[in-house]
Amino acid sequence: MGLYEKLVAKGKETAAEGNLEESLEAFKAAYKIKETEKILGRINKIERLMEELKDEEDEDLVELDNGLIIFRKLVERLYPHQVDGIKWIYDLFKDKKKGGILADDMGLGKTIQVIAALSAMFNMEVINHVLLVLPLSLIPNWTREFEKWAPGIKTKCFHGTIRERTSALQYCQRKGGVCMTTYGLVQTQWEQLGQTEYRSEFVWDYIILDEGHKIKNPTKTTKSLHSIPSKNRLILTGTPIQNNLRELWALFDWIMQGTLLGTQKTFRSEYENPITRARKRGASGTDIHLGNYMAESLRKIVDPYIMRRTTGSVSTVKPKGSTVDESQMGNSVKKPSFPKLKKKNDFVIWTYLSDVQENIYRDFLQQESIKELLASKRSPLVQLNVLKKICDHPRLLSRRACHGLGLEANESIVEEEIDSERFKECAANRIDNISDETLIKESGKLQFLIELLVMLKEEGHRTLIFSLSQKVLNIIQRILLNKRFKVMRLDGTITKLSERELRVNKFQNDASYEVFLLTTQVGGVGLNLTAADRVVIFDPSWNPATDAQAVDRIYRIGQEKNVVVYRLITCGTVEEKIYRRQIFKDFIIKQSTVDNKDPYRYFTNQELRELFQLESTTDSVTQRQLQELHSEQRCLDPKLDEHLARIHMLPMFGVSDHNVMFSQAPDDVDPEMIDEHRESIKDKVASARVRVEAEARGFTGTERAESRWGEFETKPTVSQPKIPETEPVYPVEGLYDKIKSLQLVEEAVDKIFENNAVRSCKALQKGSQPGLLHTLSVFRSFTEEKSEDSLIRDARLSNPFMQHGLAL
Repeated sequence: MGLYEKLVAKGKETAAEGNLEESLEAFKAAYKIKETEKILGRINKIERLMEELKDEEDEDLVELDNGLIIFRKLVERLYPHQVDGIKWIYDLFKDKKKGGILADDMGLGKTIQVIAALSAMFNMEVINHVLLVLPLSLIPNWTREFEKWAPGIKTKCFHGTIRERTSALQYCQRKGGVCMTTYGLVQTQWEQLGQTEYRSEFVWDYIILDEGHKIKNPTKTTKSLHSIPSKNRLILTGTPIQNNLRELWALFDWIMQGTLLGTQKTFRSEYENPITRARKRGASGTDIHLGNYMAESLRKIVDPYIMRRTTGSVSTVKPKGSTVDESQMGNSVKKPSFPKLKKKNDFVIWTYLSDVQENIYRDFLQQESIKELLASKRSPLVQLNVLKKICDHPRLLSRRACHGLGLEANESIVEEEIDSERFKECAANRIDNISDETLIKESGKLQFLIELLVMLKEEGHRTLIFSLSQKVLNIIQRILLNKRFKVMRLDGTITKLSERELRVNKFQNDASYEVFLLTTQVGGVGLNLTAADRVVIFDPSWNPATDAQAVDRIYRIGQEKNVVVYRLITCGTVEEKIYRRQIFKDFIIKQSTVDNKDPYRYFTNQELRELFQLESTTDSVTQRQLQELHSEQRCLDPKLDEHLARIHMLPMFGVSDHNVMFSQAPDDVDPEMIDEHRESIKDKVASARVRVEAEARGFTGTERAESRWGEFETKPTVSQPKIPETEPVYPVEGLYDKIKSLQLVEEAVDKIFENNAVRSCKALQKGSQPGLLHTLSVFRSFTEEKSEDSLIRDARLSNPFMQHGLAL
């Protein structure tokens, strides 16, 4: 085939793909070689079509007041806070500020804001190549949102086989678009992602991290992301701080590469240490005022680069369809107002230990190994996890431990077997011969939970139950099934995304399921479960953001009922101390990322550190303290007031209101001391800022991350070999009804094509570039061989419109 024939073939191929500019260039080059009327006619036709498309696009575009040009129909579907978000993203880009952190609360549409901003910038031709890094489970959600909000953007997935990954990457690097990949692949393939196919450096226009708090620690993944070149960087996270201020530094260091907050060592000494000292009750007046001024100074530095809105701050009662003038050219844009969310009451339920739990807990604390641990500097994590297990249920301990405690009911056990490997496994795996009554009696939390669920079922509520332990869920599931509850479940054993979505959709659409059991790690991210209106957090996490994410599965846009949360905490135990630390960490978030200059200080340093001390198990010092401070602030309607009265009749000590924390002004601030030390404190603050800014100016953004972080973890984490276990498996009723599954798949496919058929066919007839791209992407995505159930493939291919697409 000669050059002329190759150019003609290229022109036809690129026109079919919707790339009219490239097609026009190919036909013009062919015309120079051989002037024919046929080629000239094609050139004229493409030029006319491109002119028509330009006129149509100009009519459909609107310019916002910061110069961002965006499709009118797109911006009119966004809430006001989302429009502010895309303007902020573009301002960072326009002002060459390298990037920022979009830290809105979960459920406020961070994904949509990013896609809308990318759509506008792709259309303005100011960016061309974007790398999007996210957890594997979120890829389907992002794919759907791109198709819904910006079908003209070509997305490829750097995942699968080596050939599939390479093909996706080369397409995005050559032709532009969004390349999606996972944190796991970045860790191993960062060199390929930062190079062209010819091994030269490739610089992305944007690298965007969803759930970007994953880079808060000096891991191999964090180091790999620092090594991929980019012009701009954006982090999406609802929790920019989870434990300490160093995590906020870590996010900004990846974005700004040292040019904002300097090194970790300097940041820690100048900002983190004085701010942390000021957060503890009992801190000196000087420390409190210094910490407050330091926090204010830090906020001024980072404010231009972080946008954080809470659900409460954007919820409004304005009617939908309000018109807001968003353009210097006088174009008015209609934007829907953010819906007012229903009320949420977030209760802490202070439960008792059972007699068995208390005896085991006290015996464990009296062991010599615990005394030696407290006298050393070794990590107490293993021992603390044992205490947490005892608080949840004693059968989370090993079979050997349970036998020694007299909990094993199997009389046939031979003493020689006790030291065997199989007796090291969790006792919760061998409960077939243990009655439900015994299992409930052995755990104070379980006694309260089962009675609560019976009450909620009677009242017509649907409940999510989160636990950090699959074995806890096993125990709960067995008991509930025996009590005739219809239960759905999702945990780490569900690895296929299709199975995960099936379970979520089944619960959302089938009201007969009264309870959904979820592990906090798996169920706390990326799920929408607004069909439920009650949430139980069975065991508290060290990280308050983990529990907050679980709550946000139901308290989000689309929730039509009032929500109640029950956080179960055992009185006097390590869980009470964990809850205190959660409040302390929330203080960090509020003072550092929200305009709350001096939140209330609840706990002393001693109260935060007493992890291995068992206080009264029939009383809670923390509950009494919070009750005294916030009892008048509880907001109940008559129905919930009646419900809470019934709660107090169940086996527990008392109730606290988590959602009113930090609502009071601090009571330990001396105004006279502020005046006395104001100047010296201001001098220290100014000195700290000068030192950090001077250090930041010394970085150009091209240095190795180690120069700011110190050492990164390079060796893979060596985990202890797991003891072979066989956990009980309880079937989910009604999950695999094949006839209904087929019907649901066919209905879903018909709906997809019904929504897309008209505009896709018009696009084919008209030859519009975005329409052609969308149509072809629809056809390809539904015909490519993927690891999906053959039932779904058959349903897709049986659709008449699908067959028409294949013929084309």
